Amino acid sequence: MKTTFALENNYLKQALPLSVLVLALSLLFNTGTLKAEEPSLKEVDFLGLKLINADINKVRTHLWDIGGFLQAKSTVRQRHIDKFFTWSTIRDSYYVEFTYNHSGQLTHLKRLYRPYSTLINNTRYPIKTRDIANQLIEQLGEPTAIKRKGWGGGNSYPSYYWEDESIKITIDREGSETLGKPFVIYQIKGNKRYEVIKDEDTGV
Repeated sequence: MKTTFALENNYLKQALPLSVLVLALSLLFNTGTLKAEEPSLKEVDFLGLKLINADINKVRTHLWDIGGFLQAKSTVRQRHIDKFFTWSTIRDSYYVEFTYNHSGQLTHLKRLYRPYSTLINNTRYPIKTRDIANQLIEQLGEPTAIKRKGWGGGNSYPSYYWEDESIKITIDREGSETLGKPFVIYQIKGNKRYEVIKDEDTGV
């Protein structure tokens, strides 16, 4: 009996380190896989246009190529803002508005949704911020933060945020009210709204 117990005990001492090593390698592999699959906000696009590198020329060319947008006349000759009404493309929205800095780089993109749309939730019920968030969750994973909003102790609603060092994405309602129209805003942090790009040669 003592001999058998000693043999079994000796076997466990030899087998345990091997099992621990296998478990450690498995955890390391799985962790590395998960990190590799985490989406990056730098890859966020709007209808196929990568926002981190977008500027006024790329935006106008891209939307023209897609078609289905009508640019507001007041912004045709502007260099800091473009507003496009959704004529036959993304008809669940009223408009999309692009804001640029002095050098024409994109700083903000706002998409204002209609209160009702079967394109979003396939029903006649009002669009919820959660309906819009679900579309981004498929691309970006779970949001960085969720906040409850609402006035006067009435019905509240969730607003959603994704953020890293390059981009901040906000899903909210106009006026922070339950009945406000839902919108999503993409803010490109590296492109400051009122930044003036100076010529290094002239100092102008």
